[in-house]
Amino acid sequence: MGVFTLVTAAALLVIAGFVKEISKEPTVAGPAALTAHTHPTARPSARARSSESSANVPEINDGSSGLSYRLLASPWQRGCPADLNTPMFSWTAGESTVAGRVDIYGTYIDWHGDACSGLLQQQFAYSGPGDLEPVTMSLANALEPAYYGGLRYDRTIEGSSAITVSGHRAWEVTFLMTYPDAANQDLAWTSEAAAVVVVDRGAGLAPAVFYTSVPSNLGTSNVTALVSSVRLNR
Repeated sequence: MGVFTLVTAAALLVIAGFVKEISKEPTVAGPAALTAHTHPTARPSARARSSESSANVPEINDGSSGLSYRLLASPWQRGCPADLNTPMFSWTAGESTVAGRVDIYGTYIDWHGDACSGLLQQQFAYSGPGDLEPVTMSLANALEPAYYGGLRYDRTIEGSSAITVSGHRAWEVTFLMTYPDAANQDLAWTSEAAAVVVVDRGAGLAPAVFYTSVPSNLGTSNVTALVSSVRLNR
């Protein structure tokens, strides 16, 4: 995914606003300050994720969230980029690779493709499976300004649907980022596919979260492959 390490105070204020509104809105639209055009696309109401695991396929195993998922082939490596952790987001396992370097306000940073997992933070109020849809959408909206705000972009919501992960109720939101100034900013990609999945782990347990974002030069089909591989081990 695109990693914008210089999270601004304005972005955090936008994030705080989304969290505050979770309990009021069943779904949350993109930030009003953005020029993104969202066009939700209907998906099957429940898509089961395979619980099968192949011993020949390397995996990421997150002991904190209980999630496991496929480790992509080189140049992907184990480890969620540390600078994705913010006061609002905490990832306990993952994988990533560098898509390229970008100039953010005169500072060059690595922009990653990644897949990360962890537990839903308490700022995102969750009381049970009925909250899966609004919480997942609010999480996706909160991640957007924090991780993509260093570049000019448009966002399209491509799907929002109920799924199951290893028999547990879950929700998936997928979206596409496009970069109209890619050529002027010397980007090696023009778009980026992403997905957020929130999995209910049962009463009294914080939901598990899976997030992946892959620029087009790394193969956006990897997003589908990664999400399809997600399992809950407990």
